[in-house]
Order: sequence, then structure tokens, then C-alpha cells
Amino acid sequence: MKHMLIDDFGETGSRILLAAESLFAQHGFNGISLRQITAKAGVNLAAVNYHYSDKRSLCRDILIYRLREVNKVRLDELSQAEAQAGGAIIPLEEIIGIMARPLFQPGNNPSAYNAASIRLLGRIITEPLPFTVEIVTTELQPVMTRFGQAIRRHVPALSPPDFLWRLSLVIGAMHHAMATLHDMKTLTNGICRNDDHEGALRNFTAFAVRALIR
Repeated sequence: MKHMLIDDFGETGSRILLAAESLFAQHGFNGISLRQITAKAGVNLAAVNYHYSDKRSLCRDILIYRLREVNKVRLDELSQAEAQAGGAIIPLEEIIGIMARPLFQPGNNPSAYNAASIRLLGRIITEPLPFTVEIVTTELQPVMTRFGQAIRRHVPALSPPDFLWRLSLVIGAMHHAMATLHDMKTLTNGICRNDDHEGALRNFTAFAVRALIR
């Protein structure tokens, strides 16, 4: 399937998508209306109806676009690491970094994966809606399976149930971190900073390695 760019949605469609992403991330799917989205995007309701049939289809497009955006980076980097390893085992820290880095680190241009993207994906995965479950399963499960296979080479002695439990807990911690990254200052009584992407990645990687091999 062709990988879409945000420009493929057109100028107005992209503005609507980015405005909706920000509002969904902050207030949740049920916490905003199409009129609030149009106000933030600076367009009229007819423009939203032209590009998206309803709020659900808009949210669906955002999720699929962002998940494919980060998953392409993850799979490309993993394939490159495997090729460079030439059949040898890739260091576990490197695998975890490849899996998590695109999720925690926003891009450098206004339309790129951003802090709102991180918060929205974390929120949708940890607080699923009926129409998002299939999207998350379809877009994430094959990718997590691929990373699971790479990680499994580091812990061949673990029984399949124990390995899958550990992997599931690590993935859950990653998504929880995404959902709470914006509010870490409050959650830690000022000890941690909000949106500390480097700190989140560094500490998640250290946690995941220990959780998987200890």
C-alpha cells in the first residue's frame, strides 16, 4: 500500500486533520464537536463534510495516517539494522530504541508527527473506542510481531507464555508513557518535565531491557 503524506489530504484537508488531532488528543473523541474542529482549523463545516463524512471518519484517517507514518520508520530502521547485523543478533537496546524512538520523538515541521500525535495515539491505545480497536489491531499487531521476533532471540530460554507476558507488559508501558508524557510534571509533583521526549525514551529503553532479560 502506498505510504501517504499529509499533503495528500490537500491544504484544507491537512488543516482539518491537524486541528482535529490536537483537539482529540486534548479532549478525547467524545469531548469535541465538528464545530470546534472547524473553528480551530479556520474552515467552515461544509469543508469538513467535503473531506470527511463525519467525526469518526476524520479520527480514523488521523489514526491510520499517524500509525503508518511511525510504523514505516520503525520497520525501515529494523530492516536496516538486520541487514547490517548480517544474521547476528541485534543488541536489545537497539531493538527497543528502534521500536520506541519514532513514537516518542516528534518531527521538525508543523505537519509532522508531533506532541499531539504522541498523546492521541497513547490515549487511543490505552482508552480504546469501539471503532478504533480494529485500526490499532490491524496497524500495530504485525509490527509488534516483527519486533517480538527480534527481541525473542535475546531470551530463547523463556517459555512462550512468559515471553509474551513480558513483551505485552513492555508494550503496555510504552503506550502508557505516550498517554501521560504531556502531564508528567503534575503526575510526579514537579520532579519530571512535561513532554520530555528524550527522558521518556531513555528511561523506557532501560526499563524495557531489564523487564525482558531479568
